[in-house]
Amino acid sequence: MSGQRGEMELWIQRLIQRFREKGATSPERAMTIQELGLHDRFEQAMKRRLGQTGIFVDIGGKYYLNEEAVRRFEERRQGRGYRGAGGQRRSWVGIRILRMILGMGILLLFIVNFFEGRNLDIWYLIIILAAAWIAVTIVQISFMARKGY
Repeated sequence: MSGQRGEMELWIQRLIQRFREKGATSPERAMTIQELGLHDRFEQAMKRRLGQTGIFVDIGGKYYLNEEAVRRFEERRQGRGYRGAGGQRRSWVGIRILRMILGMGILLLFIVNFFEGRNLDIWYLIIILAAAWIAVTIVQISFMARKGY
């Protein structure tokens, strides 16, 4: 996940928690920014993308939390693969490391084979590693495309 997206989602989670703590979870219980203890940045964000999410609803200068929109927000986050089992953050570090190791192995074998006599067995190994690298890359790309990255 990009850092900026992660920071925004963390900020939204904190806002959701604040609205729940204050009880601003319905139109009847809507509160002003001051009552919620929020910074002016919230109101500015509501005029931009935050307001488009539908998570926080403005009714005449008072705001409340739309729980249905929160549920959809959480489902989208989980569907994109940001969180794995147990709600922990999911990371692509493992697959990136595997691709990097395969790529370095290919490069190293190519260099060694070029300077050490061009062994046919090493060429076969290079081809196998290159095929594995391509397969891992295709799997990663297809998964990311299905999840909407």
